[in-house]
Amino acid sequence: MLEKKEYRRIVAERRALLSAEEILERSRRIMEKILRLPFYKETETVFAYMSLPGEVQLQDFLIKCWAEGKRTAVPKISGKEMHFYRIDSFGNLSPGAMSILEPDPEICPLADGEENALMIMPGLAFDRERHRIGYGGGYYDRYLEKHRSHKTIAVSFEFQLFDQLPMDDLDIVPDLLITDQEEEAGRFL
Repeated sequence: MLEKKEYRRIVAERRALLSAEEILERSRRIMEKILRLPFYKETETVFAYMSLPGEVQLQDFLIKCWAEGKRTAVPKISGKEMHFYRIDSFGNLSPGAMSILEPDPEICPLADGEENALMIMPGLAFDRERHRIGYGGGYYDRYLEKHRSHKTIAVSFEFQLFDQLPMDDLDIVPDLLITDQEEEAGRFL
């Protein structure tokens, strides 16, 4: 089995082969699958992430959430911790850690207390058991260790799937993995 850094390198090479149009089309397929889920339809609050180039793009998904009257929150990194803040537009975001758009905590209300949200989470690599390799900061694992009642969906392009990934004891497995090609892997527990 490869080391995590090798999986990160492989995925970066594969991402570089996709055009912006392909990324948007594949992201749309993933969004459509999420929108059909009963838990999405029933939830009032969605925690999502602000996409980097090459990741599953969630901007249109957030707009759809707003149109349906759902509360949304996105993360802000502070030291080694991640906190979610509510947003209702992209206007209160600015580049933060790793140049990712983050909410302004002076304007956006803290959402960490909303414990029954549907969380859409990124990752660099996944396997069919839903094990996840992120960017190496451990932010999602630490956050979810403290906030266990969220339903979690990891989103991924098919080329980010591998047969088996290395796991650490602190890694938290998402409830569901949705890709642009396969049906959903996993289930809500």
